[in-house]
Amino acid sequence: MEQNNILVFDLSGVFFNDGLEKAISYISNKYKLEPKNVEYVLNGSFAEEYRTGLIKVEDFWDSAKEYLKVENIEDIKKIFFGSYYPQKQSLELIKKLRDINVKVAYLSDSPKDRVEYLNNKYNFISLFDFGIFSYEAHSRKPDINIYKKFTERFKLDPKKVIYIDDREKNLIPAKQLGMKTILYKSITQLQEELKNLGYEI
Repeated sequence: MEQNNILVFDLSGVFFNDGLEKAISYISNKYKLEPKNVEYVLNGSFAEEYRTGLIKVEDFWDSAKEYLKVENIEDIKKIFFGSYYPQKQSLELIKKLRDINVKVAYLSDSPKDRVEYLNNKYNFISLFDFGIFSYEAHSRKPDINIYKKFTERFKLDPKKVIYIDDREKNLIPAKQLGMKTILYKSITQLQEELKNLGYEI
């Protein structure tokens, strides 16, 4: 693999909108649930095995139904998945980068069924050269193992990787491995930082 700098994107909150926050708000209001309990189920330690592919998705949703004490877990799943969409400016940025032959990849905490739903709807995986999801790595950020598995699987020199994430805690392991990092705050800020690094976008 070509060892020029590779831009690696987090997905939720960078490429996609912050669908988790949107889903928690919607589900909490609709089902009169505590937001902290919804977050615990969808993204907390309750979801650890689900997001790292160590449990069958059907078993996870059965457990979620029991924990949240709701009848229609399928509706909650639909809201959760449907809360994500690619941000227009992020799509345009990825396409510009590909047009100038920059390698772009993803490193994402994502459960298998949500990935399949979003890829069927948006075909987003095809926009990237490669990447890894937490359910494939059996590890999730900020565990350093997912970063190691990413570089090992694609035979990458971490020093040639620029990792972009909207959560500072997820940048720490990347830095420890020698990756350059960018804390994402907005698409405009990201574009400026990339221009400052010499990307002609």
